[in-house]
Amino acid sequence: MRNIDCMSFSLKLVNASRVCPISGSTNAVLVSPKDRHGKPLRNIMCRESGLIYVDPVPFENTEEFYQTEYRKSYKGVHRPKPKHVYRAGRIALERYSMLSELLPPSANCLDAGSSSGEFVYLLQSRSHNAQGVEANIPYAEYSRSQLEIPVSILPFSEFKTEEKFDLVTMFHVLEHLENPVRDLSCLGEFLKPGGKLVIEVPNILYPNMAFSHKWHPGHLFSFSDKTLSLLLGQAGFRTISCSPVGDGGNLWGVFEKSVGLEESSLPSCENNRADEILKTLEKQRFQYYCNVTNLVKFFGKIPSMISEQVNTRGFSGKEILDRLYKDLSC
Repeated sequence: MRNIDCMSFSLKLVNASRVCPISGSTNAVLVSPKDRHGKPLRNIMCRESGLIYVDPVPFENTEEFYQTEYRKSYKGVHRPKPKHVYRAGRIALERYSMLSELLPPSANCLDAGSSSGEFVYLLQSRSHNAQGVEANIPYAEYSRSQLEIPVSILPFSEFKTEEKFDLVTMFHVLEHLENPVRDLSCLGEFLKPGGKLVIEVPNILYPNMAFSHKWHPGHLFSFSDKTLSLLLGQAGFRTISCSPVGDGGNLWGVFEKSVGLEESSLPSCENNRADEILKTLEKQRFQYYCNVTNLVKFFGKIPSMISEQVNTRGFSGKEILDRLYKDLSC
């Protein structure tokens, strides 16, 4: 395969073994051959859409891996530790504050990829009707038994219900899905007319992460705001808003089902999008090490680590969330 140059970024042209879910093309460039731990993991970028994805998929059976092994490989546990519950509870409050205006009173909500259930538990504490669907068996069973919330233990493609939802949320889940357009389309069938889909994913163009650390072994897709909107368009959604949030490390998108849109009004690929993303990644590769705060940011986490210990010692997961959701306003 011949190489192309993007600034000082020399990239090898490759033919993907699976097509880009946005463009349907196999025309790609190799962005990184290794994951953040230095193990082989081929991340490529579609030359037409700019979408970065892992090729080939590293799991023999992706759904089975996420059902049983992912949490153990990622956090080293099959059930969340108290500090994990406290951390997830605080993040749930932040997310609720960002989307509460989308919720009518007593809204019917589905958290797709509900993990250990902290966000569903928060929605219920705010008088909404909420349930989760979670593929990982140990985490879903934890949320059922410890938080006593309704959770379906299924992949999204197998989830069935007669209910319709005002809101479907998907937080740091989409990047893990092998067939994202299929799964998003399935979930879209459960939205009420005018219902919203809210998605949060890591921002691959976040400048304050080292280039070599961007390639998580469980992230099958890596998104910019543009490619996230394009993918949702392929799944039958129109973008209401989509942009970086917080310090820019994550993307936050609000979408609704497209009704009667002409093909010309759907997002289209641009020939220069991939080149723009490559240039941004190359620029960030060197700028990261010029920012002193990136070299010492571990020390900024110490107060949070101490707070987690103080607020979780001796409490069950449910007690941790009850204290957190009572004491902290969203």
